[in-house]
Amino acid sequence: MIKVVIAALVACLCEYFALQEILSTPNWFSVILLHAIASILFTFVSYVLIPKKYKTTLVNGTLLLFLLLFSLPVFGILGVVMALTFALCNPLKSDDTEIIEHEIPELPFEVPDISANPTYSIGGVKAILKYASEPNKRLTAVMAARHMRDSQAIPILKLALKDLEDDIRLLAYSTLDAKETKLNEKISAYQQQIANTTKQPELSNLQQQLAHVYWELSYLGLAQGALKTYVLEKAEALSLQSIEYAQKPANYVFLGRVYLALGHYERALDFLVQATELGMARRHVLPYKAEVAFCMNKYDDCKRYLKELPEQPKGSELRQLQEYWNA
Repeated sequence: MIKVVIAALVACLCEYFALQEILSTPNWFSVILLHAIASILFTFVSYVLIPKKYKTTLVNGTLLLFLLLFSLPVFGILGVVMALTFALCNPLKSDDTEIIEHEIPELPFEVPDISANPTYSIGGVKAILKYASEPNKRLTAVMAARHMRDSQAIPILKLALKDLEDDIRLLAYSTLDAKETKLNEKISAYQQQIANTTKQPELSNLQQQLAHVYWELSYLGLAQGALKTYVLEKAEALSLQSIEYAQKPANYVFLGRVYLALGHYERALDFLVQATELGMARRHVLPYKAEVAFCMNKYDDCKRYLKELPEQPKGSELRQLQEYWNA
């Protein structure tokens, strides 16, 4: 500590003599030399006085102090030393709030499942996506849709594609893309099996299964516009090839639904009638006949088909249609 005091006194004397030299006939070399010596001594004083945690780099630290002190002569040099050392030795005290550090959790490999049996209804999930202001709630709704049937989940996921949040749109898109990729993989697998099969009834069964996959792309809304027409026509062609060997009633109902989706109502009705003649239960055919009659503006036939249909469970869509048309 004695060395610090002596250095400070010598530095002050150097600054004093430099000031006297300036006030008289100045010899600028002597002035600069005295000021440089004072700056070196004050650098030593400052470096000794500052706390240890700031003495990490000897060369760079002392050089910075020297440049500060040398660039501010006379009274400035005292102000820098006092302000710098005082500020570093007496930092501002923070409040009593304690900072608790938490480890950053690792990102999960995939989005965790919500529940195997979600309690969300379709309408509730759609309402969350439309009206919930918090992005986390909307993200939860999209994840809940993954546990629904594809026919219920896909309209919800398409709604989520319009969300303003990137994370929600990306999750919805990736889920839809995964469903479409799965169906396309099925199509490729069936096409390979059909190419390697010539025997019946295996070939007929494969053709009908491939037709159902094409139909599913349209029914789920994964194919739109011209692509929808294409997949329906593929389903039609494969199903027609299939019934040439195996005339199953279910295949005729399927063809009736395909023609209904294509807008060929007369052909749809013909195949639905043939399905009934081949032994298909009327309760499985009448709803589609009613839909065909409605599309053809034959409302009396539509009402009659729904009246002939056995009473459906309460709350079902068919029950609501029956109540509406028979009111």
